[in-house]
Amino acid sequence: MVLPEYKAEIQQMKVESVLVERPIIDEEDFGEMCFRVYDSTQYNYPITVKWFREVWSGRGIEETACGVMREIDVDKRMFKLVSERESVWIRVEDVVQVTKKLPVKESAR
Repeated sequence: MVLPEYKAEIQQMKVESVLVERPIIDEEDFGEMCFRVYDSTQYNYPITVKWFREVWSGRGIEETACGVMREIDVDKRMFKLVSERESVWIRVEDVVQVTKKLPVKESAR
């Protein structure tokens, strides 16, 4: 039998082992990512965005989604990524990586 205090501590340790520190993004990389986000809005091409979501005490998980940028809220410093299945608002300061989604080539017949 495990005491409730130990059980809670074990669960907390499991959660902490999965969580990562917030990545530090240098200014040049951040500027390049913002350019890709804006470019997706202007030219309507899909991008893949990876962002940090804080879960507990400065630690969290990295989430990834693909889509086209549809809106930028300058006041809230957020942008809306829209795919066929969902849309998600992402805070600019949470962005970790932005890449242009390459089109899938059809195989030769």
